[in-house]
Amino acid sequence: MVALKLETTSPTPIYLQIMEQVRRRIAAGLLKADEEMPSVRALATKHLINPNTVARAYLELEREGLLLKKRGSGTYVSPQATRLGQEDRAQIIEDLIDKALVAASEFGLTADQFRLLVEGRLKEFGVHTVSETDIPGG
Repeated sequence: MVALKLETTSPTPIYLQIMEQVRRRIAAGLLKADEEMPSVRALATKHLINPNTVARAYLELEREGLLLKKRGSGTYVSPQATRLGQEDRAQIIEDLIDKALVAASEFGLTADQFRLLVEGRLKEFGVHTVSETDIPGG
């Protein structure tokens, strides 16, 4: 079963939160082709939201080719959805970075302060960062 984290206090509409989280899970390979999605009613009941909100998200994801509705059977991850390429993954990450940059700007952080925060988080997650000495000729 797909576990979503929906925040009713977020300024982002719930249906967009659902869509974003499903896209991310597909891009990360956590949702596979032909995997069954929770029913509209089940997801709405679990998160105490209007079923129309879930239906709207599913319909939009279906239009994007990520989900496939099988009459009388349910909603599934479409076979072509798992073909999200590197460009799609990169776009998702760029969108997240953009959101972080907007927030940093709103809080008055400088570019150097933001960079230090990102580098600290990368170190915490054990991600190797590229320095000028790592770049040939740098």
